[in-house]
Amino acid sequence: MSADLATTVAGLDLKNPVIAGSSEATAEPGQIRACLEAGAAAVVAKSVNESPAAHANLRAAEYVLLDEHLRARPLGPAQRMDSLFCRSGLLEVELAEWAETLATLDREAAQRDAYVVPSLIVAGLDRAVEAAATFESAGLRWLELNVGAPHASEAAEGIGAGVELVRRIRDAVSLPLTVKLAPDDSVADALAAGADAVCIATRAMGFVPDLTTRRPVLGTFAAVGGAWALPLTLYRVAKTHAAHPEASIVATNGARDGLDVARLLLAGASAVALASAVLTDGPAALGRAVEELAGYCEEQGTSVRDLIGEAAHHVQTYEEVAIERRH
Repeated sequence: MSADLATTVAGLDLKNPVIAGSSEATAEPGQIRACLEAGAAAVVAKSVNESPAAHANLRAAEYVLLDEHLRARPLGPAQRMDSLFCRSGLLEVELAEWAETLATLDREAAQRDAYVVPSLIVAGLDRAVEAAATFESAGLRWLELNVGAPHASEAAEGIGAGVELVRRIRDAVSLPLTVKLAPDDSVADALAAGADAVCIATRAMGFVPDLTTRRPVLGTFAAVGGAWALPLTLYRVAKTHAAHPEASIVATNGARDGLDVARLLLAGASAVALASAVLTDGPAALGRAVEELAGYCEEQGTSVRDLIGEAAHHVQTYEEVAIERRH
């Protein structure tokens, strides 16, 4: 018996819940095609906007892996508990041309029963509304709006944040809309503003001094994520699922493999976006995650849709546990 991996996100039927998250590993057509070939149900392209400052940030981007002792080494295949520590920015593209490129890739993706998803970060709200409409006019079938980019706090300008940005984008397009949130953003507000799905949650900002040079690793504050963050993401997903049981949740930050995908499904996610794993280990990480998830579902005799929220539905309060133990 083959496992049933189908799921639904933002009203769209997906062949499996494994998504390639937006990152430098989804910045070029060849990279996007490689993620599709690996078996991802969707590939979220590297985020864009029209801001020169955000483009300059990408030119200054830098990435390292931190081991369990917080020692930095060059980007490459990661160990389970390595952290990705990086400074990043946005693609420098002409938005109409980028929309056409992604639309072509999305038509290819449709032949694989998959999606290519543009990701938009707001600089000027009016220009962002225009960009969203451009993506829809090009024929794209799904849009991510990232209002929680971790680098926004350090970028001089060009990266807007906050759920108050959602309503204008929602009013401008009829595309299914996923809103990627920062940890402190209100899920309720994002849904009320028109999000069809929420992506939880972006990486946190961090700071690591180098003990040898006594200077900051990378010379700056930077975004940090890794498998250590998985319990934190699971907590937020479970809490969101409990508060909004009908909401589509895309989980991200901490998943490295197919069993992590299963854990996030059990917490209440409908799909899981892998970004760091693709950056460090390549698109093959996506295929391995799909295969491992399929093996888990077959072993458990269950489907992806039946997993969603199962563990979250059985969370007890501390008081309930105490009462049980007294009896």
